[in-house]
Amino acid sequence: MKRKRDDSSEGYNFMDTYADMVTLLLTFFVLLYSMSKIDAQKWRFLVTAFSGRNQAIAENDNKAGGIVDDDKSSIPIIDDDEDREVSEVLEFDDLYYYLKNYFKEKDLESDVSLFKGDGYTFITFRNNVFFDGDSAVLRPKAKEILDFLADAVKNISDDIGEIRAYGHTARAGRADEPNYIEGDRTLSSLRAVNVIIHLQKKNIIDPKKMVSEGYGEARPIVPHDGTEATRIKNRRVEIYVSKSGKSNITLEKIYEEINKESK
Repeated sequence: MKRKRDDSSEGYNFMDTYADMVTLLLTFFVLLYSMSKIDAQKWRFLVTAFSGRNQAIAENDNKAGGIVDDDKSSIPIIDDDEDREVSEVLEFDDLYYYLKNYFKEKDLESDVSLFKGDGYTFITFRNNVFFDGDSAVLRPKAKEILDFLADAVKNISDDIGEIRAYGHTARAGRADEPNYIEGDRTLSSLRAVNVIIHLQKKNIIDPKKMVSEGYGEARPIVPHDGTEATRIKNRRVEIYVSKSGKSNITLEKIYEEINKESK
């Protein structure tokens, strides 16, 4: 017997569409929640899903700055490596994040700057973190920092190409004063030497891979204007740690890359 269709429910068919829409919205919000802590891999999958086109991951995301698709357009990615937690240095790229976490934990971020280059980590210690004024004797805080650096490097000693220490002074007088140039150059050189001596005593890498250079006031970060604010910026110690095969970069090139990155 053929059942008679009940037409009284036809007016409620729109509810099916409404329910589907609510389900899709719920799914979308669950997706957003699951990606509340975005990492690069998740972001790639999301971009691929919504673009509907084949994506080609750039060979070097740090250089390419995003995901490159088949029509050569660039889609920015979010890189959460800056917040990467590293409890132990097991490979060279861990060193930057290991030091970054340490400086943050010790509240040294206002006195230390850290730069991650292509195959190297560059550290600048500002003002009097390492030395008292007119002194080349390492302060206790400096020894603590160098001990931490040495402990970090010892696990990757085979991957280290070179460790350099650069000493810089700030103009505190006139270059035509008696013995000014000698004192300026000697102080910056002794500071760099003492940094390397302390690290060398830790027996972390072959001593021939360790270099100290003193530049006096010859390479200021900002032009000398006679003020203490300027001296604070120019009075510094820098440490360069390179990966094997990346030891030939000059200090000028490092500065160039840092300035380019900061713009």
